[in-house]
Amino acid sequence: MPENADEIISRKRAEVALAEAERPLHELAAAALQPREMRNLEASLIGAELRLIAEIRRPLDGDVGDMLFDPRIIAQEFSGAGAAAISVRTDDPQVGSEFHLVRRARRYMPLPVICWDAFVDQYQVYQAWESGADAVALSVALVDDDELALLLRAAGKLGMAAVVVVRDGLELESALAAQAGLICIENRALPGDADDLTRTERLAPHVPAESLLISAHGVSGRVDAERVAAVGADALLFDPPADYELAREAIRDLRHIAAGGRAQRGSRA
Repeated sequence: MPENADEIISRKRAEVALAEAERPLHELAAAALQPREMRNLEASLIGAELRLIAEIRRPLDGDVGDMLFDPRIIAQEFSGAGAAAISVRTDDPQVGSEFHLVRRARRYMPLPVICWDAFVDQYQVYQAWESGADAVALSVALVDDDELALLLRAAGKLGMAAVVVVRDGLELESALAAQAGLICIENRALPGDADDLTRTERLAPHVPAESLLISAHGVSGRVDAERVAAVGADALLFDPPADYELAREAIRDLRHIAAGGRAQRGSRA
């Protein structure tokens, strides 16, 4: 049975406590003083066309296809097909965070990589940085406003972009109060709900033009992608099929969709 938010928070806090007992935050912070190459997520999502963020995750039970789960190969396939960025799901309820998947995905292709985990503590942001992430996805549902501000400060200090993920109007208010510049509207269901593109359609008009807007999941084809683009999405985050050829075709099919005029309303070109 899928976890609810409270169960995820409890599990991740226990995971962080164990990790920090073995390696204190000050050691991670000291390692972060060493410079490394960063790829600019914001720049990759700017433009007059809807940008595509392809998701990499471990196959779920029942997934089929010929895509061997090797993030290095999958990321190269997605990059070659025309994705603008890669998102890597690193949280596994059975084993905890697999931050090493970020490093593997990033190794042999040039796109920025988002670490999509259940972030509840700044310690995890430092772990993501050390694993090579260019950005982190922060879910407002898992933190209060003070915790969100702390996570955003940690990401900024490390030079990473922060994608703030919201599902409703109250969460969007928290994201805007925190001055989030990258906002992701999650259309994917919580337990008991259905994926719903109207989340993007309802919330997008309340996102300032100067913010970059990502619509995540719930898109089954070009018509759906055009729906979210029409209400102002700059980018679409989706999980391609678990088959190399189908994944390449899905990405190519979603290219060259106008981004709904946000590039003209804001300061971006």
